[in-house]
Formats: sequence, C-alpha cells, structure tokens
Amino acid sequence: MNTALLIDTSREVPSKLFGTFNIYPLGYIVEDSKGNKLEERTKIQEIQTSKLLSVLQKDKKARLLAPSIKDFVELYTYLSEEYKSLISVHSSLSTPAVFENAIVAKKIVSDIDIDIIDTQTLGTSSGIFIEELARKIPDAENINEIRKEAIRLEKKITSYILTRNEQLNTLGVGKTKKFSGITSSLKPYILYNFSYGKWSEEGKNRAPKLLIEEIEERIKKIKDFKEIKYIYFSANGAFSKDLKQILKVFKNSNPEKITPSLVSYFLLGKESFNFSYF
Repeated sequence: MNTALLIDTSREVPSKLFGTFNIYPLGYIVEDSKGNKLEERTKIQEIQTSKLLSVLQKDKKARLLAPSIKDFVELYTYLSEEYKSLISVHSSLSTPAVFENAIVAKKIVSDIDIDIIDTQTLGTSSGIFIEELARKIPDAENINEIRKEAIRLEKKITSYILTRNEQLNTLGVGKTKKFSGITSSLKPYILYNFSYGKWSEEGKNRAPKLLIEEIEERIKKIKDFKEIKYIYFSANGAFSKDLKQILKVFKNSNPEKITPSLVSYFLLGKESFNFSYF
C-alpha cells in the first residue's frame, strides 16, 4: 500500500522510525499563563518539544491545546501529493479533541483516502502500537487488514503507568478517587494497567516501591512463558532507579527508552513511571 501514517505527538514513537515507515507527526500547542501560544515544532518527520516541556514544568497554569482542524487539513493535503491513502491514528481516550478534529478534517479533504483509527493506548504503549502497525502497512492489501491488526495489537500490548497526578483521572480510567484536598507530596501513587485493550486501576499506595515490586513480579511470570518482542519505557523524577530494577528481568532484550510526550507529561506529571511490552 502506498500509504502514509499520520500521528499526533502524543504517540510516543522513536523519531528514527519516521522515515523508515512513512510516519508523519502533528504537534500540540502550549498556552502559558500570559496567553502566549507556542507551537510544538514539527518539521517533516521531526519533533522538537524541549522548549514547550520547559514551559509546562515552570508554569503551573499553562494549558496544552490540541492540533486544530486546520492543522490536520494542511497536513492531509500535503501528504495527498505523494500518497494514495493515509492512516491517521489518534486516541479518543487521552486526546479526544485531536481525534474529533481528525474526523472533521477527513470530511474536508477529498484528494486522498483517509482512514482514522482510534486507539486506547497511552504513553509508551502508544509507541509500540504505532511501530508494529507501521510494519504491517506495506504488505497489507486493504484497510480492513490494517484495522484487524490494530484490534489485535491493542489486545496484545501490556502497559503499566505509575503516577499520582490527578490529570489522569479526567480520562475516566478505572475507579480512581480525587484527592484534591491532600498535599501533593502525600497523595498516593496509583498503578494503572493496560491489558486486553482496556485500562484499569490496579493499586494505590503512598510507597511507590511496593507497586513497582508488584509490576516486577507480574513481568517475571509473563516472561517465563511469553516471548517479548518490544519493550518501551520512560521514567521521570526518582523513578529512574526503580526502572533499572524492572529492566533486569529482561536480560537478553533491548528495551527502548522513550522521551515522554507533552501529553504524557501533562497527564502524568513530573514523577511518573511508564513501562510497556508486546
């Protein structure tokens, strides 16, 4: 298939894969507390987010804005000059506005066949989803094959997210209660698990080490009878050391360290842990 794959930059894909698999990113906008808007710089198959990440870290009132319908129309139109079809992958779970804008833009652009795929993956699991889906596109005979592959992938990817940032509650994942009246440093950490295409809350504790040990034990059991193809991970703050503890389980594998996206930082906060495998 002469097909391009368009993603928004909440999909955490290593940039080295962009050129290999015809992946094109569409960036976000950060609006600071003074109303200034900064666009996430995305040249063709390149992402640059460090400046915007710094704004989110320093300015607690900064907002993260989705790529507009106009942004989608412009990129869809640009890609129509080179490709016969386009697969646009977004998430109605973590980035509902982006998903909705993509649908509207599809109705406006008529020069190319566009198919929009909704995925519930988030963070590092979204990167694995895109990488494996991209590998299947060149040999696919039609879009139905790609859609079937997308459904299969979501059921096969496993992911763990550890955070105490309340932003994740807005996604409606699990049954997390808000702790808005509690000092930030005393809020419990929440462990989320993505398995068989669904997110669920798996535990809550003020001692993150106990939750990390639980992840480690689960992975050890899985590794004994399942071949692991991809391992993506990211960690912010003090979790970097704990991450090494889990990676030791995969002695003969090559884990891929992922830089968290603006969306992940906004949702998960400066102290977060994300580990995914397929």
